[in-house]
Amino acid sequence: MSDQPNILIIMSDQHNKHVLGCYGDKIVRTPNLDRLAAQGMRFDNAYTPAPLCVPARMSFMTGRTPTNNQVWGNHGLLDSGIPTWAHVLGLAGYETSLIGRMHFESHDQYHGFENRPHG
Repeated sequence: MSDQPNILIIMSDQHNKHVLGCYGDKIVRTPNLDRLAAQGMRFDNAYTPAPLCVPARMSFMTGRTPTNNQVWGNHGLLDSGIPTWAHVLGLAGYETSLIGRMHFESHDQYHGFENRPHG
């Protein structure tokens, strides 16, 4: 068993933080997300580098601006030579998996992830 901590990143699509119990919503019940927020890390002051899905997600994956990624629109392709945090985690000994939508539309659908189940 590894001594490395588990890393779980959840990215929802068009989710407003104000409809989570951990941010004070009294109507919507989100006990599992609240527990993850209490025991993990929240990015309360994060912002998007682009108002479009694909450039924003590629910036999230690479830590680079849309201009540096050369992905400006929702039909942009991330060059497979640009490293992502999945590459870095893999080099550090993590097994990486991606489940869900990340808009990887190029021939390299993995961009550093070892596992990408489709279904």
